[in-house]
Order: sequence, then C-alpha cells, then structure tokens
Amino acid sequence: MAARPINGGMLLLARNRRRKTQTELAAETGVAQAAISRIENGTRDALSQEEIQSIARFLGFPVSFFYEQEPLYRTPLSLHGAAFRRKAAVSKRDQEGVVALANHYVLHFRKLLDAVDLEPEFPLLQFEVVSDKSSVSDNANAVTSAGEAAQKIRASWQLGDGPISNLVRFVEATGILVVEGDFGQADIDGVTLRPPGMKPVVVLNHARPADRKRFSLAHEYGHVVLHAFPYDAMEKEANDFAAELLMPKTGVLPDLKRGLSIPRLGQLKQKWRTAMSALIYRAKSLGAITDENATALYKKMSAFGYRTREPHEFDIAPETGKLAAQLLNLHMNDLGYSLDELAEGLRTDPVEFAIMHGLAVPESKLRVREKPKLRLVANRD
Repeated sequence: MAARPINGGMLLLARNRRRKTQTELAAETGVAQAAISRIENGTRDALSQEEIQSIARFLGFPVSFFYEQEPLYRTPLSLHGAAFRRKAAVSKRDQEGVVALANHYVLHFRKLLDAVDLEPEFPLLQFEVVSDKSSVSDNANAVTSAGEAAQKIRASWQLGDGPISNLVRFVEATGILVVEGDFGQADIDGVTLRPPGMKPVVVLNHARPADRKRFSLAHEYGHVVLHAFPYDAMEKEANDFAAELLMPKTGVLPDLKRGLSIPRLGQLKQKWRTAMSALIYRAKSLGAITDENATALYKKMSAFGYRTREPHEFDIAPETGKLAAQLLNLHMNDLGYSLDELAEGLRTDPVEFAIMHGLAVPESKLRVREKPKLRLVANRD
C-alpha cells in the first residue's frame, strides 16, 4: 500500500549527508533509481511504507525526517577551500555532502530559534564594493575595497588596530551561528548558508588547525557582509577582507617591517593569531618585504615541512562558538527537553545529534514540563 508522499528535498539531503549515489541507494533498498530521481526532483511519486522504512534504515534517519517541509538550500553563499577553488580536485559527492551537512544544521537551528528571541549585540552590516560610491544599492554601504569594509567592521566592533582575541565571539555577536562539522575527506575549509528568515549559518571544517579555521571564518564573514550574489571577484574580495580584518594594515605593518624569520613569524602568529604563511603573504601585499623575500621565506618553511604543518610550538588556542551551545542548553536546561526529545523533534538520530552538537548522551531524560518562550541574547562575552 502506498504511503503519503515524502519530501524529495529531505531525501536528497539525507542521501547527500551519507554521500551515497542514487544507484547505491537503489541497490541497497530495492527502490527503483527512477523513482528516487523523480522524488528528488519534485514529483509526488508514492512509495510503499516498507520502501520508505528501508530508505530510512539505510540512510540512518527516522522516517519522520522525510516528511519535513523545510526547503533545501542547494547553492551555498560560499563553499571555501583550497580544493574547491581548483574545483576538479574536490569531488561532486564531497561538495554535496558538505552542503548537506550545512543544511542539516540549518534545519536544527531554524526550529531551535523558534523558542527564543535572538538579540545580537552588533548589527550585521552589509557592504557593496563599487568603483563609484553613487552607484551602491539602497540596502548596502558603499566601499571602494573589501579592506575598507573590514575597517568599518572593526570600527563598529570598537577594536582599534590590534589583534582580535576571539573572532568567533564577535561574529556570533552579530547573530550568526558558527559551528564546526565533520567534512570527512573533503578538502573544504568552510561553508556558509544564508536561509531566508534567519541569520547566516557558518560551518567550519573541524579538522583544520585553529589558525586556518580563524582565517576561514573571516573569509566566510566577508562573503556574508559583501556578497548578496556571486561574481568573479568575490573570492579575492573575501580574502582581502579577511586579511584586513585579522591583520589591519595600521596595526600589523610595524611588526612586519622589523625583519621576518621563522622564529619571528612564529611570535607574530601567536600575537595576530594567523598562520605564518598568511603573515608572509600579508607582508608582501603591504610592501613590507619583496617578492624575493617572500619566496625565500616560503622555501625555508617548505624545507622544514612547515607549509604542510606549521610548528606545534607556535600553535594558537582554538576558538569555539558559544551561541549554538547556549541555544541547546536553553532547550535542555531551561525548557526541560532531554537529548532524545530534542533529537526526535529535529528528526535526527540521537547519537548523530549529539555528535553534531558536541553533546554527551545523558543517562536519563531531563524533566519534561511546559515549554515557554524565552529570550536569548547573543553577545561576545
């Protein structure tokens, strides 16, 4: 007997989360590939209850997940990483898997945010890079460079020209949710989704070093504040924005002019909390060193294996977002949900839910009571 039609977007999300092809799903479940394709493309093909249960078991999602009516955001605002910039070096399966992971987080956060009023400490400013400031859109601030936008952001955060001690806290203070996820083997640093009706969600590759995640977040934030739609120059602009945000010219230039060596770069890495290689590039772009000097420093780093992994003694402490954790704690501690109840409400396996959000599975459920609306204030403290 045919069951109620499932949401093809949720089927696509679940399949991409597990990085399975339609052919693989069909072979493991006995559901015709043609039916899977039609459902994912929006037709109302009806499957039997047994077929839906078979799909749910194989993909590791509850049956209820496939009846969710949330939209699937197939095109991210940004998908950032060395391999992605080369495109051919990262597989379509990996790209789709990372985007599906980001969608899964959005699905969770959209529902969790229904119970709170989020009050950001700082506004989420929007800029448009133009050659003529008279041509800027009505809803954006005109800037002539991405670096100028970064300077305005720093001014709005009252940072002066020194290092940012914790970038995640400031980004979250604008209402953006920042989480780290398992990207598997995908050579992708981060992905950003900007769903209608909510603030952007940034997912960073948890396997990256702390300095790289920090630059990736600055890059992703650059896309958020600069790019309402994609265009050719957007990746360079996001990198320029990140460089000025993390290493403002007026603050970092005196440090870069004092002579650079491997030990000196390590010291500056710990001060500015950016990679040694990023400091070399910044020094070259600001004219503090010549191209030849930069090449010599890169060669020294390569000789010691530091282009692959910078010295452990110069590692910086990781920055961890608090806003998502506060959101979950509010539901579990203040609203009385257990992990199992939250996972069920968010149509996700409890173990997977705990892994995604860094939670431990409790031994017993928390007390269930009436769940009122609460107010959550996002800040940088």
